[in-house]
Amino acid sequence: MTDHNKHDPKQPPKPVPVEMTMYDREAAGRLIIGMAIGEIPKPKTTAEALQLLKDHGITLENFAESGKEIRIVSRDEALYVVLPPADLMRQRIEEYSKYPGPYPLPDEYGLQVRRDPNALNALDMFYFRVGDYSFGQCR
Repeated sequence: MTDHNKHDPKQPPKPVPVEMTMYDREAAGRLIIGMAIGEIPKPKTTAEALQLLKDHGITLENFAESGKEIRIVSRDEALYVVLPPADLMRQRIEEYSKYPGPYPLPDEYGLQVRRDPNALNALDMFYFRVGDYSFGQCR
């Protein structure tokens, strides 16, 4: 009997994906900007970062199992080139190769493009975009 979950010592362990849920991208953007301009202190530990994210409506599933750390740094401090997970990229390439329409933007972007009266004002949309972009890069 073969244990399919058993790790092959000749292969690197497969990374555990961390799923991030943001309940309010605008609030997430305010958090990022607050840290960037020094109004909110950057957490010094992963535990502090997890609590700060949770306090701002951001949850991370499978984080404990991932073996990862959270590092919040300014672009003024370091340059990181972060590669997306290979499995996710393959999955998206396959998915979007078959997708008949345009790229599926978040609803809020569609409201902005259509100049919908329910769209966010310029400042709130700025916070939304910063939250969407900054946390969209996290995996």
